[in-house]
Amino acid sequence: MLADGGIRSGLDVVKMVALGARAVLIGRAWAWSVTARGQLGVLHMLEVMKPDIDVALALTGQTSIAAVDRSALSDPHVFSRAS
Repeated sequence: MLADGGIRSGLDVVKMVALGARAVLIGRAWAWSVTARGQLGVLHMLEVMKPDIDVALALTGQTSIAAVDRSALSDPHVFSRAS
């Protein structure tokens, strides 16, 4: 599955992968970047997004985007009801 639409940050990329996306399209961010500064704008956008993805991975306890699954979206104990 490809995810597209509303992707504006590295956290959005990690969320989409956790929901089952095999690839995430970053069309709007790319389009804004290329319009503003051409190739340099796209390179800058990627340089900004990569550390954002790394932080999101760290916050989910993962070191690789390949290891991300649905468990990255929430801690099951947070929403469990007390007995």
